[in-house]
Amino acid sequence: MGLSDQVQKSVAIKPDVVNDNIWTRGYEKELGIKIKYLWTVPGAQMEQKMNVAISSNDLPDIIPANPRQFKMLVDTGVAMDITQLFDQYASDFTKKMMEADKNIGLNQATVEGKLMGIPQLNGAIDAASMIWIRADWLKNLGLEPPKTIDDVMKIAEAFTKNDPDRNGANDTYGLGLVKDLMGGFAVLDGFFEGYHGYVNGWIDDGSGNLVFGGIQPPIKSALAKLAEMYKNGYIDKEFSVKDTAKVAESVTAGKVGMLYGQHWNPFYPLQDAKNKDPKADWQAFPIVSVDSVPAKPMINGSAATFYVVNKKMKNPEAAVKLYNYFYAKDPAISPDFDPAYHGKNGEQEKIPDQNYQLATMTSFYPQQNLFIHQSVNKYFNEKDQSVLENYWVKDNVEQIENYKAGDNKLWSGYAWAGPDNSAFNVIESYDKNDLFLQNGYIKADTESTTQKGATLNQMRSETFTKIIMGAAPVDEFDAYVTKWRKLGGDDITKEVNAAK
Repeated sequence: MGLSDQVQKSVAIKPDVVNDNIWTRGYEKELGIKIKYLWTVPGAQMEQKMNVAISSNDLPDIIPANPRQFKMLVDTGVAMDITQLFDQYASDFTKKMMEADKNIGLNQATVEGKLMGIPQLNGAIDAASMIWIRADWLKNLGLEPPKTIDDVMKIAEAFTKNDPDRNGANDTYGLGLVKDLMGGFAVLDGFFEGYHGYVNGWIDDGSGNLVFGGIQPPIKSALAKLAEMYKNGYIDKEFSVKDTAKVAESVTAGKVGMLYGQHWNPFYPLQDAKNKDPKADWQAFPIVSVDSVPAKPMINGSAATFYVVNKKMKNPEAAVKLYNYFYAKDPAISPDFDPAYHGKNGEQEKIPDQNYQLATMTSFYPQQNLFIHQSVNKYFNEKDQSVLENYWVKDNVEQIENYKAGDNKLWSGYAWAGPDNSAFNVIESYDKNDLFLQNGYIKADTESTTQKGATLNQMRSETFTKIIMGAAPVDEFDAYVTKWRKLGGDDITKEVNAAK
């Protein structure tokens, strides 16, 4: 390519900036809306800058707010009631996305029956717990995947004592666990859920009131079983000092055969384990129950950002139109999808990973990942070529086909959305069988939670760790419950029930 060709190419592909990009040009040309930014900051500084703006009442017409800021804007009277506005101007497709979200995001944005913001949707169901197990170890030992908690115990014991990797050494243990106990990788959320215990959630007490799941009797029963597992060596004796990176090292080294986690685990760290040992066959399975009642993974809110419309905005319908526009142009699921807005072709092909971030208002298809999996299944099991018209699906199909052809480094895509014992096979089974349990409280932290929540969580972590390691008896849980209530838990419970 000559110099003149390079110059022409640089002119044809105009670098996008925050005030002039494919989105702002589209807003003005197609909607007649011209965007002016009051200020911009790097993402890491956003919360602090917005807090200052709220305090000084120096706010734009459309205010992106986290849950705590959203509550502040509602409480101070800045937020506009957009109930009728949204009903009138939201496109059919936007409303379809809300329905796909089971209206979770809308419920988060509703205060006393009034819609006070537009939720930026993500996938609430994606955070569901599952069990990851080395199926090659199951095969070596002649074991089946677990159907009950007792099966989990038997597998943990066999993976610890029976040389599952056939290396002749006593160097494996059954259940991976990080020191933080809860989260998304090598954690206990799914184990507690197997006992119908919800350590981070709010559940109905049977009379219409919410109680904190983390202080209920099922948690004590689960802790007793975990203490037994630790005593028997099924859990790493040093788990209490191992963070995610350290446990990931054990997984990669082939020392761990089972863990509770989430859908993203194949990308980190299970892919590293596969790279090191191609025989490492990690597969996903649903969480299992301690009794005849099916285990239900808890799901939380789907929105962490809310677009608040300032009461002073002269044309507030513009906010809903901008939101509609993102759905129309960006997600490949939309019938009006334009690939240029997602950086796949045309003027955007040189900046493929950032142009959606330049949109003033963004949101996502809340069941996007499940949709990908279902479409991948149609391709492989039903030979449906039409699904490849969707670039998300096409990209995943290509990765899976390349893995099947021998590219081991693409195994994670197969384990994530593939047709066989993948993460989204599990999530699809939860969805089909109506097994998701919605957290009873998914709105902003209450005042007492903000003030005392960190202390209570620290006390929980310390108490649970001591019980698991045998440094405290299981009955210490009862003392913990009493302390939790006195040190702020009762106040939080009252506020949650008042705000639900």
